[in-house]
Parts: sequence; structure tokens; C-alpha cells
Amino acid sequence: MRDPKRIKMICRLLEEVWSHFPQQRLGQLLSNFVFGSYGRDHHIYNKEDDEVEKILKLFTEKFNEFKELPKQEEIKQEKLFFKRFSKELRDSLKSRENNEK
Repeated sequence: MRDPKRIKMICRLLEEVWSHFPQQRLGQLLSNFVFGSYGRDHHIYNKEDDEVEKILKLFTEKFNEFKELPKQEEIKQEKLFFKRFSKELRDSLKSRENNEK
């Protein structure tokens, strides 16, 4: 049985991440950052909750770091983060797939 505590944890993380992108709809946010552009690995149905939690935690940690920067630098660092995050996620997923073979 899956741990029911994961539900509140993921919902809290989702709320925090979504607060950084209030202009996006929920489906758009999930598609872009968890299952789509930046999480380009599995269909939503196949992604494990612990993977979703890791991705949301990473966003939360990074955005909290950016808040301490001057506004212009914050914007610049966020853009760089998205580029690096996308590449790192794809690399880690490829590595995991290779290990599963």
C-alpha cells in the first residue's frame, strides 16, 4: 500500500511551486514542469509519486535560493536553472533507463 502521507506532502509542494507561476493553469503547470517540457520522461500515468515529489522539491529549493538575489539576477538565474534542470533530468532518466536494462 502506498503511504497516504504522500498526498499532503505533494499537495503542499505543488502549492508552493504553483505560487511562483500563478498565471498558469494547473494542467499547464504540471505539463510544463513535472510531466512535459522539463519532466520529459513518462506519461503522467506512469510517473511515480516519489519522482513527482523530487521534482517539486527541487523547484521549491531553487526558488527559495533565488529569492535572496537582486531581482534582475533572480530572473537570470531562474532561466539558467530551467535550462540546467531540463538537461539534468533527461540525463538522470537516461541513466536510470540504462541501469534498468
